[in-house]
Amino acid sequence: MRYLDIKIPGSVDTCKDMLRVSKIALGTDHFGTTVSEEDAFRLMDIFQDAGGNCIDTARVYGSWIPGGDGASEKTVGKWMKSRKNRNSIVLSTKGGHPDLDNMSKGRLSKKELESDLDESLKALGTDHIDIYWLHRDDVSRPVEDIMETLNAFISKGKIRAIGCSNWKAGRIEEANRAAAVGGTSAFCASQIQWSLAATTPELLGDPTLVCMDGFEYAWYLDNGFPVFAYSSQAKGFFSKAAVMGAESLSGKASARFALPENFERLDRVTEYANRSGLTPTAVALAYITCNKVPAVAIVGCKKEEHLLDSLSAADVEIPAADADWLYKG
Repeated sequence: MRYLDIKIPGSVDTCKDMLRVSKIALGTDHFGTTVSEEDAFRLMDIFQDAGGNCIDTARVYGSWIPGGDGASEKTVGKWMKSRKNRNSIVLSTKGGHPDLDNMSKGRLSKKELESDLDESLKALGTDHIDIYWLHRDDVSRPVEDIMETLNAFISKGKIRAIGCSNWKAGRIEEANRAAAVGGTSAFCASQIQWSLAATTPELLGDPTLVCMDGFEYAWYLDNGFPVFAYSSQAKGFFSKAAVMGAESLSGKASARFALPENFERLDRVTEYANRSGLTPTAVALAYITCNKVPAVAIVGCKKEEHLLDSLSAADVEIPAADADWLYKG
């Protein structure tokens, strides 16, 4: 397994100013609901046995299913307790997600975030989170207020590092500038939708998401700012279409990713896979993990065979120029 060293900006504790994160992280949004606890434990065991150390969850995961509120975090917490492995896991969870019935209203007040964080700590059965992400932005709220709240959590020892999910690059820069002025911890990484297959928030059906595009990519590249890429496999666009053809794609995958430029990239993935002996899944993930932008690919697998296919990319190293070719041709 390859790893990415992530600096914790503004950390005053020199013993904890770096996180070593596996270049593939395991996403757990369905754990405890459509993925049973038994199956989830098995997937996490396989992932850790392969050298993976970053488990990614969120307070909101499962809440869209009746009785599923907090199911993902609770499942991850039970697994860590049963395996007695908390200290070997880089635990990643997210809070501050808007209410599902009112996505346009932000939830980044100190009261809301502290409530989410305390619920996460309880569900996960731990006293701290390694990377705590804000699941959405609230552009009506000043970044100074947000960073003050997050740094209060750091001071209390509840979280080790802070990240943002679905934030635009400009807001990240503004927030980190405010942290630098105040001499406090800044965002260490960003979670956005990013895969070799291009898409948009509109195609994904959620305008509050942020997808990698040319502008965002240029900022991440210029700043060397780490990205945790979710939906990194584009709902199996490359793995399925390369083997079984475009007609094998699910309705969601087709609606979100069946674009002309993505089919051109599919041809290059197929060619590269044939030349290198890698699977199409490994090639598509290597675009993220071997990119010029420092990145971790989050994989959300429900089945063991899919996880094993994804993990075949764990030790793959391709030249960054090859990653560029896969994208641009």
